[in-house]
Amino acid sequence: MSTQPPTRGNAAANDEVPLDRSKLDYSVYLVTGRELLPPGVDFFDSLERSLRDGHVGMVQIREKDAETGHFLEIAKRALDICDKYNVTMLINDNLTVALSLPARVGLHIGQDDIPVAQARRLLGPNRLLGISVKSVQQALDAKRSGADYAGVGPCYGTQSKKGITADKVIGPRGAREIVEVLGAGASGGGSETRMPCVLIGGLNQKTAARTLFGATSSTNAPDGIAVISAIVARVDSDVAARELGEIVSRFKLGLAASRSSSSLPSESGSALLYSAFAPHPSLLPPSSPTDAAFYVDRAASLLSTLRSSPTGPPLIQTITSHVSSTLSANIALAFSASPIMSHEAEEAEELSGAVGGLVLNIGTIGPPSRAGMKVAGAAANRGGKPVVLDPVGCGATNFRKEVVNEILNHTQVTLLKGNAAELSSISGSAEVAARGVDSGSGQLSDPVALVRTLASRERCLVLLSGKTDYLSDGQRVVACDNGHELLGRITGSGCALGVMLAVALASCVHPRVAVDAASPEDGESGGGLGKLMVNHQEDLFVGALMALLSMTIASEQAAARPDVRGPGSFIPALIDEIASISPDDIKKAARIKVVA
Repeated sequence: MSTQPPTRGNAAANDEVPLDRSKLDYSVYLVTGRELLPPGVDFFDSLERSLRDGHVGMVQIREKDAETGHFLEIAKRALDICDKYNVTMLINDNLTVALSLPARVGLHIGQDDIPVAQARRLLGPNRLLGISVKSVQQALDAKRSGADYAGVGPCYGTQSKKGITADKVIGPRGAREIVEVLGAGASGGGSETRMPCVLIGGLNQKTAARTLFGATSSTNAPDGIAVISAIVARVDSDVAARELGEIVSRFKLGLAASRSSSSLPSESGSALLYSAFAPHPSLLPPSSPTDAAFYVDRAASLLSTLRSSPTGPPLIQTITSHVSSTLSANIALAFSASPIMSHEAEEAEELSGAVGGLVLNIGTIGPPSRAGMKVAGAAANRGGKPVVLDPVGCGATNFRKEVVNEILNHTQVTLLKGNAAELSSISGSAEVAARGVDSGSGQLSDPVALVRTLASRERCLVLLSGKTDYLSDGQRVVACDNGHELLGRITGSGCALGVMLAVALASCVHPRVAVDAASPEDGESGGGLGKLMVNHQEDLFVGALMALLSMTIASEQAAARPDVRGPGSFIPALIDEIASISPDDIKKAARIKVVA
């Protein structure tokens, strides 16, 4: 990454010249907070270190407790530093201070401050004006009222506003809904222009990549991140700024890679990269095959690769139901993988460097496993490891809904697997009701639309399990009619399938750190942050299909054995058949069709 400060508009230009908003750089937006400085660190020294290498594009001077005169003195000295590095500066929430400074200094306000329209009249047309928003309606109002950009959040809790309760945190998925309506031509937006936006609230080196990715929709994406403690609370504020700048840069490179594989037209100017990328480009040909035989052949080939991997069996960390843990571990071993059934948060970070994939299963969720899932999921995202989420019983209770929402907000999953009731609950539909953790599969009027819409919204693969299974990446949908009814008569078969899916996805993922989109590898144009959050040599869609076919075909073969007379004898036979299933078995027995 270049260390030369980029062009950032008219930070130190003649104030009579209108601000060139198209050249503003929102990538890393630093909000100051003197109360968070480490002991002995001077505020102005910290600020200069943060700006000197060109990683911070905007600075908002925030002084909640200073009197106006003192605030103005601080702002004047800070402006000298910002001008030195050609960085745009804004004042937080104090119109008097902003108007006492040159017109190149902007203003950022909150929902409880002066109304946007009034602030615009007082500031005039040239000053930059931003506003914090936490709902779709607030975003639409900001877009209509004359604001230049929006701060979207809080995405998480934050040190600077410790009074933020869980119900006020919108998470990456809530941010995505707001970011989407800020896009060009968004329905109801009252404008055809796109409003730039930055994510705010709890963003740091550990949460930034996942939050940027999670807040991105098929039509719009954040321009950057606003941070306070992630830089201010560090002695090495220059290093902190560089780390964040590189994360945002990789994110934008991932979007560029996605855009280049999309059939949509590209854009330029301030909307660069953001409205012309496909949410899930794969390594399949640009025109996805509609011949089921193509997918069957690919799945069979991937199974062969898994069985003969020169790197040995992938290690799969599984945080799962106590009831199904033994079956899941045995099936992982049968499927050429090595299981580790750990849910301890204390070792999750360390384990993430060794595991090839992660399964999060809420079957018997409790405080220790819930804490472990949060740490393990975030670590998997940072390491580019695939994550499978099995939201067992989601929709049966508000507690389970809350747990699933928490996981989806803190972890970008690679594959979401569930029955009709579980996926309906996550999608917000009441079409199929849940009655418990193992029941309520029900019937959907349009399962194809459900999986495709949910995959596109959550930016992950989605597998709907049932009499017919449906797999989608948000574009394609494949239906599978394999499987035997005895799978539904034993406890933990669905949980075991989740582990097999993680094994298959792990076999698709490049062994090196995959979220580094700045380093294209193995013929890929960019990295995973514009795609499925993980890099891959093989298509993850086919990997998931391979695991599904392996489980369902093995169940048919097990049920056909003469020694199987019911559920009790079916379990060991199923493990045996999974251990021996071959690429030829998949080619001969697969019953799939491309339905979208």
